[in-house]
Amino acid sequence: LIFPPHSRLNELTNECEGRFVTITEKILAEYSINVDVVCAPPIRIYRLLKNADVDFTINIKSTKALPKDIVFVDTPFSTLRLDLYTHKNTQLKKSVAAIRGFSYHGYRDKLTTQGYQFFDLPDSISAIQLFLKNRTSHLISYRSPVDFYIEEKKLNVKDDVSVSPLLDVPTYYAISGQSTHLKKLQVAFDDYASKH
Repeated sequence: LIFPPHSRLNELTNECEGRFVTITEKILAEYSINVDVVCAPPIRIYRLLKNADVDFTINIKSTKALPKDIVFVDTPFSTLRLDLYTHKNTQLKKSVAAIRGFSYHGYRDKLTTQGYQFFDLPDSISAIQLFLKNRTSHLISYRSPVDFYIEEKKLNVKDDVSVSPLLDVPTYYAISGQSTHLKKLQVAFDDYASKH
């Protein structure tokens, strides 16, 4: 899924690239598995997984929008840091920019019960932009896309935005239960993890 800097669409080549893509291609090449990468917003990837139009993705286990028959590889792939960003001098009501389909490890429900209104966007960059344009008082996001966007745009937000770390979340390869390649992918990922 589009999740810069780890996986993003190169606007010049229209190819999906990033560290997560490169690592995954390297792992599967060792098992003679070629990868055709699809770069799309999370909610679209979840729909494609449901019908096995996409075989797998990298995700956290608590995402409610994932198909019910998704199969997670046991070994974590990476760790993401989840943060809540807040405009220091906001006059806005409790509003949160977020990615559609992300439950944020239960924090969406917690914040909703505390009276926060969610504004759901298709991907992390859209949510970050909405927040930075002062359209919401808060942003819930994994740290790496925010750091990437701020660095890429050369923004200085330290004086205006406070960051509250929420938790570190492991990610995993998540394979469609409908995929004809389910067992082959499981064996490859498990074997690679045991060796490395």
